[in-house]
Amino acid sequence: MKAAALKRRRRVVREDGPDPIDKYVGKRVRERRLQAGLSQLALAELLGVGFQQVQKYETARNRISASTLFRLGQALGVAPGHFFEGYVAPGSSEAVKRTKRRQAVMRPNPSR
Repeated sequence: MKAAALKRRRRVVREDGPDPIDKYVGKRVRERRLQAGLSQLALAELLGVGFQQVQKYETARNRISASTLFRLGQALGVAPGHFFEGYVAPGSSEAVKRTKRRQAVMRPNPSR
């Protein structure tokens, strides 16, 4: 294969939307924040940012830097890797299996 064929187009957030990994991490931050019983404002104060910044992290409008991810883990009592646990890359064989299982559950049972 030619090198040009292997080259992928760089992801552009404005065109493509947030990266799926950023969305997943933001979702995990929100889940852990709620489990810890913290409001966005309380977490923001622990991090030294505004509550709107926490909102943007959770919705993946803003990406989370490595240092902030580390501080989030400290504030929420988990290791930074916690926010990635369970992530399955789109298009991977595991993602395809999950999609098929989800579709099977959503389909009405024809024998009923």
